[in-house]
Parts: sequence; structure tokens; C-alpha cells
Amino acid sequence: MALEIRKTSKWWYGRWMKNGVRSCSKLDVAIAGKPGEAEFDLSRQKAQEALEKLIAGVKEQKRPEDLVQEIHRVKFGHRIGSIPLPHLFQEWKNIPRKRQPKQKYIDWAGGVFGRLQEFVKEGYPRTKEMAGVDRKIAEAFMRAEQERKVSPKTYNSELVLLRGAFENLREDAGMLTNPFSKLVTRDQETIHRKPFTAEELKAIVEVVKDDSLMRPLIVTGVCTAMRRGDACLLKWEAIDFENGFVTVKTSKTGETVEIPLLGMLREELSRRTKSNSEYAFPALAAMYQTNPHGINWRLGQVFEKAGFINEEEIERRNKGRKKAGWEPLAIERRGDDHVERKEGNGLRMANIRGFHSFRVTWITIALAAGVPMELVRRVTGHRTADVVLKNYFKPGRDEFRKAIEGAMPALMLESATPALMPIDVESRAIRVGDHPGPGELLGEALKGLEGLLAPAGKNGKAWTQEQARIVALVRLAKESIDGRVLRDKVNAA
Repeated sequence: MALEIRKTSKWWYGRWMKNGVRSCSKLDVAIAGKPGEAEFDLSRQKAQEALEKLIAGVKEQKRPEDLVQEIHRVKFGHRIGSIPLPHLFQEWKNIPRKRQPKQKYIDWAGGVFGRLQEFVKEGYPRTKEMAGVDRKIAEAFMRAEQERKVSPKTYNSELVLLRGAFENLREDAGMLTNPFSKLVTRDQETIHRKPFTAEELKAIVEVVKDDSLMRPLIVTGVCTAMRRGDACLLKWEAIDFENGFVTVKTSKTGETVEIPLLGMLREELSRRTKSNSEYAFPALAAMYQTNPHGINWRLGQVFEKAGFINEEEIERRNKGRKKAGWEPLAIERRGDDHVERKEGNGLRMANIRGFHSFRVTWITIALAAGVPMELVRRVTGHRTADVVLKNYFKPGRDEFRKAIEGAMPALMLESATPALMPIDVESRAIRVGDHPGPGELLGEALKGLEGLLAPAGKNGKAWTQEQARIVALVRLAKESIDGRVLRDKVNAA
């Protein structure tokens, strides 16, 4: 420790060092006289006493973590070990768990811990250990992540990771509290993937019909609702040809699912002969294990060729092709593959037409067809019906309309006049929104049948037209009833 005089100040300053950190403070003692004079020496003596008192007070000040260390030393004879910030990631990986996380998640977590370490190093250089990370630093880091414009989902995932890591390690790090425990998550903007129509599925399958690598992946996704990784790593031992089932333990949740072996997948598997590989699609499994991003790129090419590409992307590419003297892209566009998020809600656009859309499609078709919720969950591995209905059951407008119409009483479906709505016999198109309920429709169909069966029934073209009208009436009544049955099953689930 030493005293210091500054040309621009009339006060004495004191310098000292604690834990390798230099500090300097102004002392409440004014400089008096000139060097060599008694008055100057007296003021210097007072400054020295003030500095010694200041250092003694600093030494007595202890953080809550220091008190924990002292209590532990008195009780057990040794101090708690500390955890340097650079060791946080490794210590997190060493936490005992029932089920170890996947390598992809570990790599992502390493990035989060790395950003936290760099943030503390730049903004709080004196903080070297976990115990030095307080709530102020935790809040500042999460605020910086939000300013980086990560999506609310990513923000919440990072917060949950750090909250859990500090909670599990804080005792070993000598921390009294968890600095991330009181921080709140952000509201999420959920953008769901859209299911494919039957025509869209046909177009996608057509694109890969001669692609020996991507065809089995697409067919497996369409027929099983499995996630991309599980589909790529499908093993022969999981396939029961005799009973017609695929049984897989999912990599994400660890749930064992049972999936009926549909004809298209059975045909794809029958093309292959069992080799020394345990995987049904060895080339696909090898690529997924060594280059998963390559799988994503190939899938993107498939969906693009099937027509799922943004108009802005087509325009951008065509500008480049025009400069190069090439013909514009010849793509039958079926819709966007990505959509913009709300401002500040993500670093990238949201994918709505990816491989996971096959899962949404499978579930939507199954539930709309009346497959019980319990059977759907046995296929998908979801533990609750709420997750399925909220995130995966995405019927189109026609299915939605039928379910609503099936739930409404006949009075609400009648037009202002009691007459039946017009029916186009040739196209059998029926105007929506002003027709009677199923009972009235069937009653009118019955009258028409009785008229045809009467001795003086219609003949020739008139008979044919009346027959078509009756068929259209019965079909409409069936659709209305089917919608009501679907509604009841969904509610019961």
C-alpha cells in the first residue's frame, strides 16, 4: 500500500492490492503545507492512518459467498472448491443425469456457455469464477442475447440451460443463490409447420422417385410421422414385416412408438436387401451421422423442386440467371417454404414446409379421418393430447368447415327461405353457408327416391338428373354428419 499525490487534486490518495487486483481511492484527508514542513508531515500521517483503516474495512467486507466459504471451513475444516468460468461448460457436462443429452444439444450448450464467458470477460474483467456471477451480470447477459435478436424460443432455452447449470453447480462453486433463478422467460411466437395436401405429397414423391438417397427418407417421413433423425437411422430390427409394424425408440423423448407399416414404405423396404449394416438405409444413416447439414440441403432441394419456394427467392435467382444469359427458373410454385418472424423474434426466417411437415400431415390426416387420439399418440410418442392438438392437428379450411357445420343445429344452417339451395348436377358443387341440416337433406333425398320408384317416375335424362341430385343431397348430409363425428372424437380425446 502507498500514498499518492495528484497535481489536479488537493486530497491524498491511497493505493493497495487485494487478490491480485489493484485499487486506488481518494482519502478524506487534505494535503497541507509543502514537503519538508511539519504541517505536510502531519497530513501525510493522517492519510496513512485513513488508508490503513480503509484497507481494514475492505478486508472485513465479505460477499455472501465468502461467508458460505467461512462457515464451511469452520464446520468441515476446509473451504468449498471454486469453479473458474472457463471450466463451467465441462462441469455442466459432468453433472450426473439419467439420460445424457445428444451431441447436437451439447454443442449448442457449449456455444451458450462460451458467449457467457466472453461477455463476462469483456464487461466484468474482475469476475473470474462462477461465484462472481451475480444477478446483475445474469440480467445483462440475457439482455444482450435479446438484443442479438434471438427468437423467444432460443432465449427461453438459453435461460433454462443457464438456470439449471448454476442451480446444479452453485454449491460446488460456493454460491449462496442462483443468479438466473428469478429471471423470467419471454412470450413465444409459435409458427407452426403447415401440413401437405394429397396433391402436394404426390408432387414431392414424384420429385424423388429416381433419387435413391432421398426417396427412402421422404417415403419414411410420409408413412410413419417419424422425425428426420429417427427416419435416417431406421434399423432392420425395428421392422416387423410379418405383423406389419415399425417399433422405434425415439431419440428426442426416449418414448417407444408403434407405427403400422403402410404399403408405400413396405414397397420401399422390399427393394432393399439386408446387408452387413444394421440400418435399413445405410447410405442415408452414414450421411446423417457425418454430415446432417447435407441432409438438410438435399431436403431443401427436394421441396424446392416440388414448388415450395418463396417468390422473393425466385426473383433473386432469376436476376442472376438473366445476367448470365440463362433461362428463368421453371418451377410450378405451390407456396412459401419460409415466413418472416415478427421483428426481433429470431435471427432466421421460420421454416413452414420442411421434413417435420410430414409429421404434421400424418397427424392431421389421422385425426380428421377419425383415428382415436390414443392410437395417434402411440405412433407419435406424445405424452399428452394437448401437445398433439395444439402443435400438430392443423386441418385445412374444408375439414374445419365440416367440423363446425356438424356441430351446429339445423336452424343455423338454413337459408332465409325454406327452399333447398341449388345443386349443380353436372359438377355437383354445392354452395356453402345456406343449406339445411342433414335431416332435411336426407328427407328431400327420400322424396326424390320415392318419386323415381313411383310408376310414373321420371324417364330418360330427367331420371338421370334426379338421380344425380339425390346422390349430391346424400353426400352433403354425410359430410355434415362426418364433421359432427370428428368434432365429438376430438372433444372426447
